[in-house]
Amino acid sequence: MCNRSSEGQFHDTVGVDVLSTEDKRRTVIVVDDSDQIRDVLTLLLEGEGYRVLPVEDGETALMMTKLLNPALITLDLGLPGEDGAQILRRLKTDPETSHIPVVVVSGQTNMPAIEGSFAPEGILTKPFELDDIQKLVSDLIL
Repeated sequence: MCNRSSEGQFHDTVGVDVLSTEDKRRTVIVVDDSDQIRDVLTLLLEGEGYRVLPVEDGETALMMTKLLNPALITLDLGLPGEDGAQILRRLKTDPETSHIPVVVVSGQTNMPAIEGSFAPEGILTKPFELDDIQKLVSDLIL
């Protein structure tokens, strides 16, 4: 169910703006339990013209992914609750979300095994260069 706000925007019942197709093509969900990393990625990607939804845990990321169908997800592996590898597996094995590119952004050193097992579309090791994330995101969002 959608409701129209006084500003004329539509919202679903959980309070998230209902996105147009064009907005979905420019939406990135940033999943990281570090406020600092979420803030840096949010500022960087918003500066590139993307609509960014920062979240700090995997369950919220899964819920928002199904609701918004974003163009891309950045995903830390060290998350509270289910870790990022479990979230990646759930995203890539669900037909509703398997098409969404995922960029793993993590300080963990066992990422080559994760890449082979779950096939994210990109991997960046923390600390990362801002230019690297910009290029990777722009390459993956067509």
